[in-house]
Parts: sequence; C-alpha cells; structure tokens
Amino acid sequence: ELLNSWRFDSLREAQVIIEDWRIDYNANRPHSAHNGLTPTEFALQWTTTHQPQAA
Repeated sequence: ELLNSWRFDSLREAQVIIEDWRIDYNANRPHSAHNGLTPTEFALQWTTTHQPQAA
C-alpha cells in the first residue's frame, strides 16, 4: 500500500520511509490475526500467559 501511493525522490528517502512504515505496521497497527491487538500488545499478552514451568 505504501509503495503504490508514494513517489520517492531518492533511494535514501525510500529506505527511511519504508523502514518507518515497517516499524509502524509491525508494532503499532492492530492485526485481525491477533484479535485486534497490535503485535506489541499480543507479544506482551503471550509472554505473560505462557510462563515457563519450573522443573
């Protein structure tokens, strides 16, 4: 979606904008696969509910 809507003036500009988008997409946007949680929220929830068992 980003690549179809943005005209980059340089390779460096493309790298910076795409990296910002990637971070936002992977950390801040809710995902239906995670029941509407962001990946960050999902990871936090998963780690708090899946503690290793003591041996």
